[in-house]
Amino acid sequence: MTRSSVVTTFLVLAAGLGLTAAPLQQPTFRSGVDVIAVDVQVVDAEGTPVGQIGPEAFHVLINGKRRRVVSAQFIRDAAGDTSPLTGTAQPVSLPEVRGSGRTIILAIDTSSFEPGQERPPMEALREMVSRLDPSDKVGLYVYPRSSWMAPGLDRAPLRVRLDGIAGDRQPIRSHYNLRPWEIVDITAQWSNPHSFLTSARVQGRSVDPAVVEQFDPVIKVQQRECPSEADCPIRIYEEGVALATQLEREAQTSVAGLQALLEGLTRIPGRKFVLLVSAGLLVSDLLDGRPDVGDMARVMGQTAARANTTVYTVHTDTHFSGAGSASSKGAGTSEQNRERALFGNWLDQFSDGAGGKRIYVPVGDGAFAFSRVLRESSAYYLLAVEPDDADRDGRPHALSVKVDRKKVTIRSRQWVVIPAKAKS
Repeated sequence: MTRSSVVTTFLVLAAGLGLTAAPLQQPTFRSGVDVIAVDVQVVDAEGTPVGQIGPEAFHVLINGKRRRVVSAQFIRDAAGDTSPLTGTAQPVSLPEVRGSGRTIILAIDTSSFEPGQERPPMEALREMVSRLDPSDKVGLYVYPRSSWMAPGLDRAPLRVRLDGIAGDRQPIRSHYNLRPWEIVDITAQWSNPHSFLTSARVQGRSVDPAVVEQFDPVIKVQQRECPSEADCPIRIYEEGVALATQLEREAQTSVAGLQALLEGLTRIPGRKFVLLVSAGLLVSDLLDGRPDVGDMARVMGQTAARANTTVYTVHTDTHFSGAGSASSKGAGTSEQNRERALFGNWLDQFSDGAGGKRIYVPVGDGAFAFSRVLRESSAYYLLAVEPDDADRDGRPHALSVKVDRKKVTIRSRQWVVIPAKAKS
């Protein structure tokens, strides 16, 4: 899969939703010097916002270079507690500013849930919606079928729509009981011309059978599934490639749906949150393996910066609930741990790049994860930062924000887009 194919799919989805849009400028301040707004969240170990931190405690780097923080405002968007100041520094006199409420878009990846698996998280999501502040505007985006409900204050239509959401993921059907990590290993081993096994095959060199059995993923599967069939390896390889193609197409569609949403959110002014609910996205953890979605985590982190959007992901693990021989045959603890990582790694990269966090739900409906998101998003700091002239080109620049406080976590997007200066 190439990035261009993802973008093509995204354009089709975005056109269907009417979500294509021109970039939206970030908010700016006027305070004697030109500054830009950088929003960050500072939370304790429980996800409770930490208040009373002055601008001198924040360190902002753009493209690795320090930029001066002119001021900091602590903005409260929803009712909630504030954690006491952590560390040795003394609290500053920083008044709490009441915000206008959150704009939250619930994004549901139905292609990640098998039918029926979506019910527990949807019920927990309904309960979360009932606990939102009256000023919070909530929207809904269900993909990849591209159903969109614009953010609003009325909760009743949203609850009705949540009741009608159903998973449509189909389980992997494999004659040789291939697991996701085996599909990744097969495509990586056989597509890498520099691997010693591939080189040996091409050059006609013999390899110790014990070495082949240990390192060749196809032979490993053969020993388990069809040890006496001479032509079994080629059939295993062909099935691995076919399944990788199918899974890559599914990953492409899912990523394109998310990209369409982020692009569309540039039309909605102000700061926004996307709460993504997913059972995971299978992406290779090997350079030459498949499914592969390229650098789309980085691209979409930059899109989130343009849209002034932070992304939290609630990852509900549904892949280890005991589903027959194809889900368990030959799987040890290390392989199952790797499989969990295969379904979560990309969501980690994407959520971190978009300023949020992936919260893993190994069992249950994820109610604790939704509560955590509400708690973390209830307040934030709005920093006025003085950029360099070189930053003002309308392109994405790497952003890093740190704070001089112990035992806290800071959440900020990893990219910033600063509009180019108007020509005089």
